[in-house]
Amino acid sequence: MTEPQNPSCNPLPKDRICTLNDAIYAFAMTLLVVTIDIPSKYEHAYDIAPVHSIMLAIIPDLIHFFIAFVMLAILWYFEHQRFQYLRHLDRPLLCMNMASLVFVCLIPFSTNIAGDYPFDTLGSIIFEINILAIGMIAFAQWMYIRNKATYLIPGFNLAHINREITWSLVFPLLSLGGIALAFIHVPGSVGIYILAPIIMAFLYWKNLA
Repeated sequence: MTEPQNPSCNPLPKDRICTLNDAIYAFAMTLLVVTIDIPSKYEHAYDIAPVHSIMLAIIPDLIHFFIAFVMLAILWYFEHQRFQYLRHLDRPLLCMNMASLVFVCLIPFSTNIAGDYPFDTLGSIIFEINILAIGMIAFAQWMYIRNKATYLIPGFNLAHINREITWSLVFPLLSLGGIALAFIHVPGSVGIYILAPIIMAFLYWKNLA
C-alpha cells in the first residue's frame, strides 16, 4: 500500500545532506586553529624567551579556540541526533539546514575577531550572535519537525521531541546572556559558554531520573 503523502512535503533523501553537514562541521572545526595568530619568528629574533612571550600573547586566542571547538562539537552532535531521527527532509527543513551551515562556516571568522580583541564588546557580541543564530535555527527546525512529525519522523514520541526542543534552547539562552554581559562591558563574556556542557549534563541526568 502506498503511504499517504503530504502535498506540501517534497521528501529529500537525508544521506547526502548528512555528509555535507559532517564535512562543513569538520572543516570549520579544523579551520579554527588558523584563528590562533602566532607572530613571525623575526619579530622575536632577539628576545631572550620568545616562546614564553608568544604563549602569553596568544592565551585569548587559545581560550576562544577551545570554546568554539567545544561549541561546534556539541552542535554537531545535536545535528547528528536530529538527522538520525528523520526519515527524510522536505524543502523548508533543507533551507533551514543550509542557513545553519552558513553560520557554522562563520564560526572561525567570529572566533578570530573575539580572540584578537578579547576586551572589545563588539568582538564578543559578534561571536555570541553567531552561536545564537545556529541555536535559533536548531530550535526552529525542531518546532517545524514537531508540526510535521507524521511525515518526517512517523511514530516518534512527542515527549522526546519536546525534550529536544528544550535542549535546543540552551545555546540561544546562553548567547543572550553573553550578549547582555558584553553590553555591560563584562570582559570575557564568551566564557558563559563554559556552562553549556554543565547544563547539558544536568538535563541528561534529569531525563534519566
